[in-house]
Amino acid sequence: MRVGLLTLSYQLFGLRSIKERRAIVKHLVAQVHAQGPAFAVCEIDPDGGLHRASIRVAHLSSDSVRTASALAHLCEKLERGDGYEVTGAETEML
Repeated sequence: MRVGLLTLSYQLFGLRSIKERRAIVKHLVAQVHAQGPAFAVCEIDPDGGLHRASIRVAHLSSDSVRTASALAHLCEKLERGDGYEVTGAETEML
């Protein structure tokens, strides 16, 4: 089995409270969960401040090409949204 890790760092815009920040992170996590059971996600570095967030996504597959493709597609999907944009993306295959 192959495990691919995708780490995404975000800049968050127009937030006035931690509650608003958490809503954006929950939305990103929900989008990953909607991709299916081969994906797992968590927030990392939760003390990044009000206007920054980072998540790490894991994908499990028997085919490393499929894993790389799935993570690349997910990265494109999560690049930009209402109130956030990606400032860094890193992929690692284990």
